Amino acid sequence: MAKRWVSRWKPTQAGEKGSLVPVLSVKANSSIEEIQWSLPPSKSHAIRWLALAAQSKQTIVLENMAFAGQDTISMRRCLSQMGVKITDLNAEGHDLLIPANNDDQPPATSVAWRVEGVGAGGLAPPVSVLHAGNSGTALRILMALAAQHHVPVMLDGDASLRSRSYETMFACFAQLGVACSYGTEHEGLPVLLQGPVVEGASLSIDARRSSQPTTAWLLATPSLPHPVAWSIEGEAVSQRHAMLTRRLCEETGADFSDEGALEPWQPVFQDTTVTVPSDASMLAFAFLATRTFGCRVEVEALPHDSESLGHEVLVACAETLGISIQGNVLSCSFRPQHTEIDLRDANDLITPLAALMAMGGGGLITGAPHAAHKETNRLTGTVAFLSQFGLATEATRDGLHVGGGQILTWPNEVVRTYGDHRMALTALVLASGSESEVLIEGHDLHAVADPEALERLRRAGVAINAQLHRPW
Repeated sequence: MAKRWVSRWKPTQAGEKGSLVPVLSVKANSSIEEIQWSLPPSKSHAIRWLALAAQSKQTIVLENMAFAGQDTISMRRCLSQMGVKITDLNAEGHDLLIPANNDDQPPATSVAWRVEGVGAGGLAPPVSVLHAGNSGTALRILMALAAQHHVPVMLDGDASLRSRSYETMFACFAQLGVACSYGTEHEGLPVLLQGPVVEGASLSIDARRSSQPTTAWLLATPSLPHPVAWSIEGEAVSQRHAMLTRRLCEETGADFSDEGALEPWQPVFQDTTVTVPSDASMLAFAFLATRTFGCRVEVEALPHDSESLGHEVLVACAETLGISIQGNVLSCSFRPQHTEIDLRDANDLITPLAALMAMGGGGLITGAPHAAHKETNRLTGTVAFLSQFGLATEATRDGLHVGGGQILTWPNEVVRTYGDHRMALTALVLASGSESEVLIEGHDLHAVADPEALERLRRAGVAINAQLHRPW
């Protein structure tokens, strides 16, 4: 009897119905004439500042943290597990209490975070798994920090994070004498690490796929027990992100004048209040909304080029994309042209930019082979994703070829987003122009980077509801 009962559990095999799928139901109630658009805080800046503030001996306040994405919150949560006290502040600078049973999420009125540093080498081994959610940046930084401990530390992430490659980080651990146990084949996580870094070890980082390993080791340098000889191998990608890491480290006292060695230092902030800039990569979705709805989009504050990490290419190409920028207002005032855009330092733009170009003048996206190593393979993934909206693109060796003048069509089946939050946000904007219901896979994927996305579109008149979909 027991044996027959066990055999019933075959959820993905022939004859089985499977599970209900969490989706967003999206439908435009009326034409949209104008949207008020705010950008979330830059997770690239916030995650790096959190790592440095945690290793300082100071109390640092990070401002402009309202509506921080889940990637940043994952970094905050894991640092808290390692003994760093982080307090939410409201607009008046008063402490906020986190609601019961919601202990890793900032209150809705939180606009700033106060971080009480524990000093270089002061991070405590966590008593439970460090779960980095969907953030590859946070995970790699936490890996490098955890490698300093003499006891085992386990790190994990969501399904998307588990499916990514961490070969570069694992190779670093082998070079540094850090014990490392991890999964194989389809899932490299969870990973179990036990340090510390052995004295006399040297480090060679392969930077051809991602700048994140370089960022991780630079930000973990304050906690190293001794200097480590290091070098960068291969032609580096996403150099603007690596340059940001280096700049923030040097601003807090790092001395990288000796290119061959990572010298531990004690981070010291000259100004204990840091204003985190807005996320320039999220501006792509405001551009896409302008094209999709043919309306004015008023952006609360446009990011400055100096803090845009390569994403300023979007503003630079606005006119050829058919987008006019007057002050902080976007509109479709120009005729879009065929254009070529290099995303070597801005590959996060690839999916919304491809959609924008397809509905505009078309063109060529280049310089983005490393987009294949993100949440999903964003080259082939973008091709498959956009085809669900009737937009045809073709993957090339280092980007996409996009035909122009294409017309959106509305999917009859659930839109697959492949666990990628930027595809989910692209789908959300495109679907918001449909008078018929569009179902989008992943009811909360948008919150990885832009938790206000749903409310922003609801205020503009789009009906959006989370529900469970029966795929049978």
